[in-house]
Amino acid sequence: MKKLNLGKSIIQKRKEKGITQEKLAEYMGVSKAAVSKWESGQSYPDILLLPELATYFNISVDELLGYSPQMSREEIKKVYQEFSHDFAVKPFEEVIEACKQTIREYYACFPLLLAMIQLLLNHSMLAKNEETKKEMLQECIELCQRVKEESESIRDIKNANIMEAMAEMALGNISQVIDLLDDQLIPYSGDDVMLLMAYQMQGENQQAKKINQIMLYQNVIATLTLLNNYLALHMSEAELFDRIYSQGLQVIEAFDLKDILTNAVFGIHITAAQGYLMQQKKEKALQALEEYVNIICGFKFPLKLKGNEYFNQVDEWLEENVIIGSSTPLDDISIKASLIMSLEANPAFEPIREEEQFKKLIKKLKEKLG
Repeated sequence: MKKLNLGKSIIQKRKEKGITQEKLAEYMGVSKAAVSKWESGQSYPDILLLPELATYFNISVDELLGYSPQMSREEIKKVYQEFSHDFAVKPFEEVIEACKQTIREYYACFPLLLAMIQLLLNHSMLAKNEETKKEMLQECIELCQRVKEESESIRDIKNANIMEAMAEMALGNISQVIDLLDDQLIPYSGDDVMLLMAYQMQGENQQAKKINQIMLYQNVIATLTLLNNYLALHMSEAELFDRIYSQGLQVIEAFDLKDILTNAVFGIHITAAQGYLMQQKKEKALQALEEYVNIICGFKFPLKLKGNEYFNQVDEWLEENVIIGSSTPLDDISIKASLIMSLEANPAFEPIREEEQFKKLIKKLKEKLG
């Protein structure tokens, strides 16, 4: 992260102009000793002198201070990854304080704010008490509202609105979630197909193919996520439940999604197992959990968001368009713990906790994830 470095900036700019400390002191109306102290960091110019000093060097005050209120995409990815790892290995309070400091320093960098919102949302469950968790989520909401009010980017505003809804959901404020998202349920307009047609008419077939694949990728993942939720809503309807689960499996098979790192791919098996236990079908529940474990054991660490052989143009798009690139929202350490806990600490699996097959699945998962 960039820090104020006025002394080095003055030295650099003075040498670029080829002037002495005496010459600069004369222009600024101060002593040579004052300039020397500025450059050594022993003291700083009066705040009223900064515009005049910046004008003399023909730079902005921010440049003079060696400070940028913005971060590059690569810097944002790096900051996110470092904080995500810190949450896994360092004291929670220490990391939270560092996060707050970064937010203060880059309060006008909206892509960074969105990354920090995502970071806090993903790690709010680590808070040691409900009060701290609520404070984190409330800060997320306030940051989302700032982005929505101040950013000129439609993409930033949409992302902020979705994250604000996620924070409200975590706080249990369901009516606010509906208010934030309900107007998004509009009839299909065909704008995506129109964009593809425009590229084709312009003769840019490769770009049309790429965009088509990316849109298909997004919609397939969205469809599987919706099927997962739909499955959870029909646990008591055995016949329909079987059908929905089968449809989810067909989507995974048709697009070879087992290697795609998204909750819907492996989460649908957890949902299926919970439903089958509700229907008192232990054997089917254990079969679903075996599918879950097999998928997890097929992961290659370190994890990253990516496409597959079918979705072979997705990797570059993820890197360029997702706030944190292809990095996972959680550090590998946290992900491994979460994947194990989804099975081992899930109260829904209490009826099969002592089953030998269930114990073997947990053992296999732990051995694979270390």
